[in-house]
Amino acid sequence: MNFLCSSDFHGVVPVQMREIIKEKKIDAILSGGDYSPHGWGGEGESTEDPLHFLINLGLPVFSVFGNIDPEEQFFEEFDRKNKNFHFIHLKRVKIKDYYVVGLGDFYFDSYALKKFESLLKQKPEKTIVLSHYPPRGVVDKVDFGSHVGSKELRDLIEKYKPMLVLCGHIHEAAGIDKIGNITVVNMAMRNVLVEIEDGEVNVSLV
Repeated sequence: MNFLCSSDFHGVVPVQMREIIKEKKIDAILSGGDYSPHGWGGEGESTEDPLHFLINLGLPVFSVFGNIDPEEQFFEEFDRKNKNFHFIHLKRVKIKDYYVVGLGDFYFDSYALKKFESLLKQKPEKTIVLSHYPPRGVVDKVDFGSHVGSKELRDLIEKYKPMLVLCGHIHEAAGIDKIGNITVVNMAMRNVLVEIEDGEVNVSLV
């Protein structure tokens, strides 16, 4: 089972994905959101450009939304109009033998965390977490040195121990780290290949 994953497009079309798909057998794309351009930096062209690029790759796309994206209704409507786009914020989907649980923009929303926990506790050992925000203490350090990830998310990860955590949001912290034996990948503005075979997870930046 192979996933091509990324996050934080900010209006930029991730054209490198097309070449990766030609070289690798990819089953699905996992996206951590923030499709919209930065209002303060003028980065990118539009929210829709990277979304349309992803769905035109011909693979199922499973996505959450980021903190500068439009509201959930925008993505729910995009989901209805595009058969291979799946908006999975606060949803649990099965992909072959594994599950993906989505958690998009959730700060200051206790309901979202409770709903996310109710989904994560179901077979966490076969579950990938797809979150926009990183957990506190790993792949979440900003340029001025502080860890700014979610403590609540970290607590749930430590409690239920999913097989893999994918996140974004903090661009300068993109990379791979661990919470115990759990691999955590910040895929902000990067392409990440996730390969799962017989329950073993291999992750690489591509």
